[in-house]
Amino acid sequence: MNVLVAYASRHGATRGIAERIATALGEAGISAEAKPVDQVRTLDPYDAFVIGSAAYMFHWLREATAFVKRHHSLLFHRPVWLFSSGPLGTELVDDKGQDILETTRPREFNELSALIHP
Repeated sequence: MNVLVAYASRHGATRGIAERIATALGEAGISAEAKPVDQVRTLDPYDAFVIGSAAYMFHWLREATAFVKRHHSLLFHRPVWLFSSGPLGTELVDDKGQDILETTRPREFNELSALIHP
C-alpha cells in the first residue's frame, strides 16, 4: 500500500504532524510520504490518503479544502482520513460543558466527508 499524507500548514505544526504520520506508517511497513497539498501533482500512485490542515476560526486553510474538492471523485473510491491541527488550549470542555474536540471541528469536515466517504 502507498499512502499520501497531504497537508496545508501555515506555521509548520501541521507539516510536523503529517511528517510524523508518514514516519509512523513507514515504521509499520506501509509506504508513505508527506507533501504539501500545493505540491501534489497526481494522486494516481497512491492507494490511500491522510489529508490534514491547520484550522483557524473553525476553518481549514483554503488550499486544503480546494485539494479535497478538486480530487473528490478519486478520493471517494479510496480510503481517506482527515485531520486538523490548531490552537485549542488545555481545557477538555468549553464554558458550556461541551467537548472541545467536537466544538472545534472544522466546519468543512461535514461537507468534505460527504464528498469522499460513501
